[in-house]
Amino acid sequence: MNIFSITLTLLIFLHGCGASPAPVPKKTPPPAWVYSVLPNDTATSMYGLAIAKTREAAIKAALNDMISRLSVKIESTFQSKQKVINNYYSNTITQSDIKAKVEKVKINNYKVIKSYRISYREFAVMIVTDKQKFIKGLKEELEVKKKLIVQQMQTLTFKDKVSQYNLAKKMSKKAKALLPTVLILSTIDELYNSKIDQDFIFNIEDKFLHVSSSLKFYVHGDKKSSLFVDKIKNNLAQNNFSVVKKEDDAIDITVTTQDNINKSVIEIAVLTMKISVKEDNQRIGGKINIIKERYNSSINNVYKNAAIHFEQNILKQGINKVLGINLNIVPKVD
Repeated sequence: MNIFSITLTLLIFLHGCGASPAPVPKKTPPPAWVYSVLPNDTATSMYGLAIAKTREAAIKAALNDMISRLSVKIESTFQSKQKVINNYYSNTITQSDIKAKVEKVKINNYKVIKSYRISYREFAVMIVTDKQKFIKGLKEELEVKKKLIVQQMQTLTFKDKVSQYNLAKKMSKKAKALLPTVLILSTIDELYNSKIDQDFIFNIEDKFLHVSSSLKFYVHGDKKSSLFVDKIKNNLAQNNFSVVKKEDDAIDITVTTQDNINKSVIEIAVLTMKISVKEDNQRIGGKINIIKERYNSSINNVYKNAAIHFEQNILKQGINKVLGINLNIVPKVD
């Protein structure tokens, strides 16, 4: 090693020993709002705050936070109103119904008022939404749905009794589905008169009950059909339909049965059951049901077994398919 190299090495060594360490940059603490309590909602604004990996994810989480806080308020209001109007709230709506409705609420008119990158993988945002526009949107949606229900209910008089029942039941269900929205509005809008919309829902329910009570069934048949007639009556009654003796305004269900015994190979009894459904002598339904049973020298046992299988078909398929009509009921399946 020559003198020049030794000198250069010595100078580098001495310089390194005397150098001071590079200053560590001070970490700026996040703004106070990031970890502080969110502002209370006001008459004009609702707030949301969240921290997530990205700005977009934080905005979405802040919206969920806003809706979650709204849900807590609404559920609290629901608990205090459960006994209002003869327990109508508690009998027609549950907290899960409210929660499901609130979770579906979409807030589009929000604005990001504060945002801050905490770290490479953390972003904080605070959002605000115009409460009055949100309320207005809910009210407009409510009015549109009410108008559609009214339009449908106005067509009831042009339909047969079964169709009236189906439509009235459907509209009653749609009307009850408005209750969570009514509850949301009564929670966030002090000027909202919930009684108007509550009365609308109750009136639709009353109309359905009236239509339901006027739907009566007169079920009868020939001697061979007596067991089948009983099964039809029982199922209609279990579904809360009125089964009556002969009345002029009742739906007429007539059952007739013929049997044919085939002894060629295995003795089989084939029962042909014809069901006719009429209103004011006008056919509104009907069905031919074929039932096959093993014949063991007793026609009575054939009909008893056929009645059991017929009842099983009603439970499995529903009274609609068995009668050839379209009642708005759900078959019970074990």
